Amino acid sequence: MTVLSTLPTLAPLLADAPAPAPSGSGPFAVVMMTFVMLIVMWFLIVLPKKSQDKQAQKLIDSIKINDKVMTTAGIIGTVASLDKDGGEIVLRVDDSTGTKIRFALGAVCFVFNKEAAKEAKEAAKDKQAKKK
Repeated sequence: MTVLSTLPTLAPLLADAPAPAPSGSGPFAVVMMTFVMLIVMWFLIVLPKKSQDKQAQKLIDSIKINDKVMTTAGIIGTVASLDKDGGEIVLRVDDSTGTKIRFALGAVCFVFNKEAAKEAKEAAKDKQAKKK
C-alpha cells in the first residue's frame, strides 16, 4: 500500500477538522513586542551608562592638586598640575627623581583622598541600610 492510495481515505477526515486558531501575531503584536524590547534595552544599557558617566564626572570634579590618584593603566601618582578645561592632568610618579607623566583627565579611575574614602563608606552604609 502506497502513500498515494491512503490519501483518498484520509481526505474526509481532514475536511472535517476545525480551522486552526489565529496565532495573534498581527501587526499590532509585532509593534508592541518591538516597543517592549526597546524599553528593556533602555533599562539594560542606557541607564547604567548614564550612571557611570555621572560617577566619572563626580570623580574628576573631586580631584585636587596633591591628591593621590590611579589611572586606568594602573599608574599611581600624585597630582602635580591639573587643567580641567584642557582635560589634562600631570602626575608625579617618582618623588626621588621628580618623574612626571601627562595624562588625559579621563584616564583617572580612582582618587586616594580622605574625602572620597568617606563618601564611599557613607554610600556603602546607605546601600546596606536600603537592603535591610
